[in-house]
This record gives sequence, C-alpha cells and structure tokens, in this order.
Amino acid sequence: MHVIAAKKLKPWMAFVRVAVGVVFILVVAGCSSEVLERPSIPKESPVVNKTPAVTSSVTMQPLAESPAAEKLLQKPAAEAGTESVASKTATTPQQGKLVMLDPGHQRYWNNAPESVGPDTRETKPKVSSGTVGVRTKKPEYVLNLEVSLLIKDELVRRGIEVAMTRESHDVDISNKQRADMANEAGAALAVRIHTDGDSSPKTKGFSVLYPSASTAAVKPIAAESHQAAGLILDHLKAATDTAGRGLSARSDLSGFNWSKVPVVLVELGFMTNPEEDELMSEAEYQKKLAQGIADGIEQFLKSR
Repeated sequence: MHVIAAKKLKPWMAFVRVAVGVVFILVVAGCSSEVLERPSIPKESPVVNKTPAVTSSVTMQPLAESPAAEKLLQKPAAEAGTESVASKTATTPQQGKLVMLDPGHQRYWNNAPESVGPDTRETKPKVSSGTVGVRTKKPEYVLNLEVSLLIKDELVRRGIEVAMTRESHDVDISNKQRADMANEAGAALAVRIHTDGDSSPKTKGFSVLYPSASTAAVKPIAAESHQAAGLILDHLKAATDTAGRGLSARSDLSGFNWSKVPVVLVELGFMTNPEEDELMSEAEYQKKLAQGIADGIEQFLKSR
C-alpha cells in the first residue's frame, strides 16, 4: 500500500520541482532586470529636471508671451525716471519742436563779469538789473515772466514743447548760462523776452533783435535767427495792430554770442514810456503779445 502510494507521488513531486525551478528562474530574472534598469531612473526624475525647466521658461520664452517678465524688465527704466526723460529730450530736437523761452533778468542782478562771447575778451555783468515801469513801478523781470508764461501756454496748446530758463524770480542764471541751457536742450529756437528803457519818455514800440552775422561765433545760426525774428515781428504787428520799431542785428549780447541754436530777443515795449508801461501790464494786451510771438514761433518751426 505504501509502496503503491510512493510510486504514484513520484510524478507529482517531479512536477513540483520543475515548477519551483521555473519560478525561481523567473524571480532571479526579474531582479536582474530591475537592477539593470535602475540607473535610468534619475534621468526621468522631476527633481533633477525641475531647475532647467524653470530656467528655460524664463530665459527662452518670448517677452510678449511673458507679461510678468516684461514688467520686470521694464521696471528699472521706469524707476530711473531719467532714462525716459533723456530719451524724450533726445528725440525733441530731431523733431524741431522744442522752444526755449528765456524771461530776461531776475530778482537780484549779478554784476560779476562774464565774457560777451567766445571770440572776444570783452566782458559784461552776468545779469543786469533791468528797468522798472515808470508808472506801474513793476520791475522788468516780473513783466518778462508774466508774458513768457502766456507764450508758453499758447505754444503748449498748439502741441509745441517748451522749456524755460526760469519760472521764478529767485534764481541766479547768467546770460551765458541761459544760452547754454538752450544749447544743451538742442532747442529749435531760443526766444528771449525783455522790455526796453530809454532816456526819453516818448520812445515806445516793440522790436525784435537777432544775432549779427558779423560775429564769427554765430554765423552758423545767423540766417535762421534772422528768419525767426522777421516772422515774430510780422505776427506781433498783426496781433497788436501796431508797426513796432522793426528788427535789429546785435553783436554785443552775451545771450546771442554764446548760442549754438537759432535765437531772438523780443523787446515788448518801453517801460519808460508811461502809456506803454501801463499797456504792457494789461491782461488783454499781454495776450496779444503772447499770441503774436507764438504765431511767429509756430510759423518758423513749420518752415524748418
């Protein structure tokens, strides 16, 4: 009985051994495969590739597709402020639109000597005191600024960019420095605003001065300055319905001789003439003066 059972079990035991062997082989093969493939895992690891991916998205992505990056890149220029201003200043002279207005004189004059120009040893006070209204008792520097601000408003309203040498009375700017300000700004035209004085109370009328071509330093700007002066004079006549005193070429003015841009000087009238002194302080007449000067400036700019 036991012998028969043992004989019957032998085939099953053989089968079990074979099966166990097969399983063992498969297990060993699986382990070997896992070990062989393990080095490739780090290449696919998101931890390893995370940094390159972020770097790529920031440095390689087009700016238009990255508003955050665009804002970040623009921020330094916006904070600097001076860059945008510098760019604006640089483009203005190319467009020929910047006008430098120079309200003559200031509250306190400066009698320190200053060279009249680069071609002469002659000197003049840096800034003289100016005249005073015989009736209004208004200082010239006050009237000059009043009218200059009206001219500025007229020009700005017409889309013309304006810079001013001063917008207050408490400054200390020499005539050469005023010319330098227009030069450095690359102005298309510098317009100096003054009022006149004379020993005779009967002398009256506006006039427009321009640099004389006989002065070597201003020869490059003499023709355009003369043109601008003529246009301003014509429009002043039309605006005020008076003839004025005409044009005058000058070689003795520091503000002309140091200028490298076209420049004119408008004498609004005589504060030593009682009637004209009062007239120049009237708001309506000041508007006419400002309009006429602005008309002449605008025509000059359009002709360039």
